[in-house]
Amino acid sequence: MFGGSTDPGWEPLEGRLPAGQFEIGKDGAGLLVVGFDGSDPSRNALAYAAGLARRDAAALLVVFVEPINSTTLWFFAGSPIIPDSAADLTDDLRDELRGVGVPWQFVSVRGDTARELEALAGSYRADAIVVGRSRSSWHAMGGSVAVGLAKRARRTVLIVP
Repeated sequence: MFGGSTDPGWEPLEGRLPAGQFEIGKDGAGLLVVGFDGSDPSRNALAYAAGLARRDAAALLVVFVEPINSTTLWFFAGSPIIPDSAADLTDDLRDELRGVGVPWQFVSVRGDTARELEALAGSYRADAIVVGRSRSSWHAMGGSVAVGLAKRARRTVLIVP
């Protein structure tokens, strides 16, 4: 169930109290959503989130969002090739999270990155969203995922440099 399963029936809220009940004095997160695309900033965000999850006995929902406007069909020698980015990232995640000791799940979706991260965080009732800071100058003008999340998210957003 945990440890990198991509089973769509995975329930990351396992271990939480039944609906309508609460725990007095519970500090920390139960579930963190992490935006991950394999870039250095996303690896920094994953490392930070994994450490936070380990200290809080929380789970990670690691999300790869393929932008709608990305090129999903490549041509090599006249033959179409569909890149398998999500599968490659799953292998990277296993390497990155080996030995960390936190339950995690990988999800791959397609759409607007900030909106998809927020939607998944809402549907799984996550405590926070963790993303890496964009290093691109275009993103510095307001087009980054981090800026979009900071403006629209309804939960805590952690932006890791």
